[in-house]
Amino acid sequence: MKPFVKICGLTRPEDAHLAVALGATHIGAVRTESSPRSLSPERARDVFAGAEGKAETVFVFKDIPLQQVIRDAKLSGAKGVQLYSALETDVYAVASEGFRVYRVYGMEEDALSLPVFEPPPTHARPALVDVGGGGSGRRFDWALLGERAPDATFIAGGIQPDNVGALLRHHPYGIDLASGVESSPGVKDHNKLRELFEEVA
Repeated sequence: MKPFVKICGLTRPEDAHLAVALGATHIGAVRTESSPRSLSPERARDVFAGAEGKAETVFVFKDIPLQQVIRDAKLSGAKGVQLYSALETDVYAVASEGFRVYRVYGMEEDALSLPVFEPPPTHARPALVDVGGGGSGRRFDWALLGERAPDATFIAGGIQPDNVGALLRHHPYGIDLASGVESSPGVKDHNKLRELFEEVA
């Protein structure tokens, strides 16, 4: 079974449209002051429109107050919200507003084991594993995933068309890419997108 594929850090509707046409099941836009890919909720709504309702739309928040997360997510029209370093009470608060919550678990490149998922992720509330605070473009040792990666968990960090085959051998539930398919921050390289989906097919 092919993994879910989330193309994240989108800033242009045309990139979202192509990603979905090629097979992306999820598309993401970012809301954080520290990222060159950060979008206002209004611009995120335009990007999400490029999905034409054919992929789950996820607004990614980092270092944003909870009430603003909820407000901006509603304005963007996103179906899902991705939270970094979130308290369980924050996750519950966002989920109670009708969003699917993707909770990020950070780890280090030299980690000896995967993080402990508490509570265990489910399809209704997936997890995402990324290096450090997330968004670094660095990868961890995928051998830690074992023969089959954890259920309901997206793997992120350092994934590119030329190495995704190695990750797929661990049968991940989902993969999440941003910089690995870009020509510059927030601008997707259409050739790299095509190469990625050829590898995932």
